[in-house]
Amino acid sequence: MLGSYKSNKVSFWVKSLIFLIIASTLFYILKSNEKLDELYWQAVVAGWKKNSSFLVIAFLLLPVNWFLEAYKWKFIVQDIEKISFKRATEGVIIGVSMGFVTPHSIGDYAARIFSLTNPERVNAIGAVFLCRISQFYITLCFGSISLVVYIYMVLQESGISYSLLVLVTFLNNILFVALFIFHKSILRYLLSRERTKKIFSYFAVIEKYTFKEINYVLLLSFLRYCVFCFQFVLILYFFEIDILWWLLVSGVAFVFFVKSIVPTFMDLGVRELAAVGFLGVFYYDHQNIVFASLTLWLLNLVLPAVIGLFLMYRIKLFNKEKV
Repeated sequence: MLGSYKSNKVSFWVKSLIFLIIASTLFYILKSNEKLDELYWQAVVAGWKKNSSFLVIAFLLLPVNWFLEAYKWKFIVQDIEKISFKRATEGVIIGVSMGFVTPHSIGDYAARIFSLTNPERVNAIGAVFLCRISQFYITLCFGSISLVVYIYMVLQESGISYSLLVLVTFLNNILFVALFIFHKSILRYLLSRERTKKIFSYFAVIEKYTFKEINYVLLLSFLRYCVFCFQFVLILYFFEIDILWWLLVSGVAFVFFVKSIVPTFMDLGVRELAAVGFLGVFYYDHQNIVFASLTLWLLNLVLPAVIGLFLMYRIKLFNKEKV
């Protein structure tokens, strides 16, 4: 009884510390972001008067984004612990909040694991990894195609080097497919080696999934990727970025691709640079492109990070903790 009280007390203060770190970071980033100036808000007001429906639809797609990821997480983690859709959604949103202050959203792993109650919940590291690698594969697949388009359309490169790039891109995507197909054999091999056994034991749960189940996870990741892309395209239209739709889609895929492979902290700068680098070639107003990228950042990262703050006390740092 006394031990449970102490663990609850320690847990409360640790969560409070995490809350303060994330809240102060959010406040600092929003206050110090020079792009969130009067010009940005004037552009938002101007866009709202002409194209409000685009922003409204993009906002309404936000819960669709969360629910797809929550359903995917619920499906993946069921072999470790059967959780409700509500708890899965909470884990996802808290993951966004904790991932906000860690490089490459590493905090997302901790948030999802701490949202579980199973004594063996540390094994969920592999489940979180599968969630993230499936989403990364979809981003890589479409992003690599956009990279080919970028080099051909923007850099005006062709010939042997361009053909080699196309070949490497194709082989890279095939390699990932092979990893998904032979994941059981690869894991068994890594778990049989003394040097890799300890590290990859945390990912052993992935061996339980069949190729059919992994395909289902990839399908959910693809649907979520479509939501991301559609949101960005809508926001670009909101700021009147008037270029061919397929170039917009290619540009969006390129932005997500660059953002996923370049190490970032709090998702700052990379999205805007990638968007201007691709779309800026076809549209003169670079400022509106930056504003669109910033709006997507506010919508898909900052807003759920704020909401996640108020769900922070729902996680369980200790298995015996009562929440």
